[in-house]
Amino acid sequence: MESSSTDYRVLTLEDGKKEDHVLYRIQKGWVLMFRLGPSLFGKKVRVFCNHPLHEEDAFCRSGYQQLKWKIDSECAVHDDSAAYIELTMVLSGSFHFYFTYDDSVNVRGFGYFIVDPILSYGGNDERLPLDCIQCQTYITKHLGTFDEWPSRLSVARESGYNMIHFTPVQELGNSRSAYSLRNQHVLSPCYSTAKNKYTLDNLHKLVQTMRDDWKLLSITDIVLNHTAIESPWLYKHPECSYNLKNSPHLRPAYLLDQALWLFSLEIADGNWESSGIPRQIDQEVHLQAVKDTLSGYFLPQLKIHEFYIVDVEKLVKRFRSNASVCPVRKNVDHQELQLKQDPFYRRFQSTVDEEAALNIYNVLRSDCSNGNERLDKCCMAYQQKLDELNSQVISVVQSHLKAAVNNVGAGMRYERLQSDGPRIREVSRKHPLVTRYFTSREDDQTLSETEKIMDSDDACYVMAHNGWVMNDDPLRNFAEEHSNVYIRRELIAWGDSVKLRYGDSPDDCPYLWEHMRIYVESTARIFHGIRLDNCHSTPIQVAEYLLDAARRIRPNLYVVAELFTQNDCTDNVFINKLGITSLIRESMSAPDAHEEGRLVYRFGGEPVGAFHHTRLRPLIPSVAHALFFDVTHDNPSPIEKRSVYDLLPSTALVSIASCATGSNRGFDELVPHHIHVVTEHRQYSSWSKSNSTSVKFVNIDSGIISVKKALNELHSRLGRSGFTEVYVDQVDRDIVAVTRHCPVTHESVVLVSFTAFQPPADPSEVRYVPPLCLQGEIEEIILEARLVKTNSTKPYAKDSKYINGLENYKVHLKQHIQFVESEMVELHQDFDRQSSEIVFKRFHPGFVIAFRVAVNSDSKGAIDKLRAYMSLWGYGTVSSLEIISSEANQLKVICDRLTLPDLNKILFCCNEEEQDDNPGNGVYDVPKYGPLIYAGLQGLVTVLSDIHIKNDLGHPLCENLRNGDWLPSYVVNRLKRQPSTKQLGDWLSFVFADRKSVV
Repeated sequence: MESSSTDYRVLTLEDGKKEDHVLYRIQKGWVLMFRLGPSLFGKKVRVFCNHPLHEEDAFCRSGYQQLKWKIDSECAVHDDSAAYIELTMVLSGSFHFYFTYDDSVNVRGFGYFIVDPILSYGGNDERLPLDCIQCQTYITKHLGTFDEWPSRLSVARESGYNMIHFTPVQELGNSRSAYSLRNQHVLSPCYSTAKNKYTLDNLHKLVQTMRDDWKLLSITDIVLNHTAIESPWLYKHPECSYNLKNSPHLRPAYLLDQALWLFSLEIADGNWESSGIPRQIDQEVHLQAVKDTLSGYFLPQLKIHEFYIVDVEKLVKRFRSNASVCPVRKNVDHQELQLKQDPFYRRFQSTVDEEAALNIYNVLRSDCSNGNERLDKCCMAYQQKLDELNSQVISVVQSHLKAAVNNVGAGMRYERLQSDGPRIREVSRKHPLVTRYFTSREDDQTLSETEKIMDSDDACYVMAHNGWVMNDDPLRNFAEEHSNVYIRRELIAWGDSVKLRYGDSPDDCPYLWEHMRIYVESTARIFHGIRLDNCHSTPIQVAEYLLDAARRIRPNLYVVAELFTQNDCTDNVFINKLGITSLIRESMSAPDAHEEGRLVYRFGGEPVGAFHHTRLRPLIPSVAHALFFDVTHDNPSPIEKRSVYDLLPSTALVSIASCATGSNRGFDELVPHHIHVVTEHRQYSSWSKSNSTSVKFVNIDSGIISVKKALNELHSRLGRSGFTEVYVDQVDRDIVAVTRHCPVTHESVVLVSFTAFQPPADPSEVRYVPPLCLQGEIEEIILEARLVKTNSTKPYAKDSKYINGLENYKVHLKQHIQFVESEMVELHQDFDRQSSEIVFKRFHPGFVIAFRVAVNSDSKGAIDKLRAYMSLWGYGTVSSLEIISSEANQLKVICDRLTLPDLNKILFCCNEEEQDDNPGNGVYDVPKYGPLIYAGLQGLVTVLSDIHIKNDLGHPLCENLRNGDWLPSYVVNRLKRQPSTKQLGDWLSFVFADRKSVV
């Protein structure tokens, strides 16, 4: 190993260990060490990896190098336990390794590791740690013309954010959805003015200015799954879509989709009112009438099953003809006849293996008197089998159509009746019964005309829309032939976008891969990071190829994604293969304060009191790094889902988390509704340093901006200052206390948040809050903030031009105050200032308070001394206390005098040996765990080695150490009993004495 200042992570290889679902994170500059596990001892193991060996080497996903084994110094060459490989991390991204052995080419194990990118900003390239990211999302189309962007983006800078997430900046389709792109290669023309045409080059300069002068990094989405239906290139290259020519399995679904469209037009014309289906669908009985009409009238006309079945009469006729001239089999072939789906999905064109049919059914029969009778009965048996096969297929198709009818009903219910839906009652051309699944050049053709189009050259222009499938397998492409999503109407379709069909490699659709490569490389050239839109539905091979292209442009690319797999192992597959840096998480997913607190703990940091590690340590599985949002731009405002009083406490809990954090523009301004990526057309307000009351501007006093700025500053300071340990305390059902602790300075920050997941009946009601007991000295109240309703009775009204927030709520903020200045709490401190009790005298929903706590001087001195002693065993310490050389030398002198029997006493001794040496004593018995395997130090190390790696502070051994000094006393006393080990016992007693001073 080259340097004691370099971090090493050891990954032990085991035979058969294949880990595509296990996440290992590592940092650039660290060294990854591979070692052999016992299952590989005695084998000639070869390890291959696609991480470059040198920084100047280019990354190639398929380019693997065989890594060279080394041997620990002073170890035998053939000692497998001493063999290791060193690989220095010189590039960020996702990397794969595998190994074989004994000259076999069979892969015996593999895995992935993720190297985090290094982000920097400012003129001096100041480093931005991942856990210090504070990102604000802007829906780009609400920024106005490009010359107005700086004034609107300044809101993020003035609010303390250091990263902006832009939704796509390219030209949008006619729907104006932020994620339906018409042209992926140009800046949207809507940002230009009559005088100035702005391009991506102008945007590049702005992004660079924001990075250098504002200390704001920028990321944006790349949309790989779909394109707007108006994309000109799509109609020049229809092979880029899933259409009826290259995906004929969609033909039945298209016919059903057209029938639903025509049904919608008839309802809109009032043709079904006499049947209980009015233009205005506003009752459950209307939905049922629609479903009944579909099942009883339209579906029988479509005869969808005919696309899947055989023509029995034609096949039997051909069988008879062939059987009359083919040899008759004496023995029955017992193989099972299977229906073979027509690859072009034409009516009655499915078939069977006719040669197999002859072998099975053209046989001698004992129940026939002549050849004609035999042939008739053979044909009859064959016909019965074909009818049976058709019947099975028809049953499956009917189940699909039944599901389709139910899904149509469910979609209508959400769109028209449910309180959480848009409640669009009228059926019209603009708002049909359900969103269309296909786009085509013609809309209103009859069903017979539709089938003609399906069989014509124009079939390639009938293209499937993209969308979202609830609870679907994210590793499955729902538009391929193996899926029934379209015929079952399971897709929540985006009617403005066409799903793109890449195939498995660039050879399958050259134009599309090249078009998207140019798009992604342009994006990576401008922005510091990428958000993978709809990542869970993006073909992995496509995302791999395009992200590799992006990283060639920007090696330290920050990649984020939002996955909806609901499974950590599946998430890790995406992370490992794509090199995702951070997964987007959201506090709005929590149903209550308890779960919100759990998310804060889960998404970052070690537990308070975590074990310290040497620079050389095992590489252990990680939880995906989180970009933790209070609310994302995809979801409704918390004011709609919870209450206005919850915005401040919940965003405070997000801000105290030890991970990257984020928010959506509008949250801090108390916008009480969802800023929809499709239907919202107003603009954001601009920043003003004055106290203007115009909705055209916001300032530091608008909404909760002042508090968010303070919280962002706190979040950044905690991340940069090493507050890596986290403890979450559920004070009561609504109140959560979170501690961020710095293991180096022993300073803590404790934030207490009074959430309001439901609107409080009386926000000012006095409620008992349990006192908060803290160890150490509380140095200050960092901030206390509360959201209160003003006396204004003016109701909220949407401005016609600008996205505006609530004006009848104001935030009150105090920063860096003492307890005598607090309106919320008072301090009760014991006489020796070892602990403090915080009493909440006025703490209501929407209130937040944060304290800075320092360990008392006696405890700090004792901890520093303990840390100094720990460095003797290789635990790097940043303690300001230097090790007293005489005490270090004393330990060396003591150890030099020890004999092998002494070492056996110190390290080992089973229970029987210990009882022989010290009658009445034995190995230490840990309550709730049991006796240790040895009385000596190895008995402790055996248990601690696993606890240490996992930071299992809940282990009974840790509990025993927290509860008292029995174990240290046991270690010291058994050594003092024997003269030859007494000096070591005295030395340890001296060291352990400092532990008693730690409170």
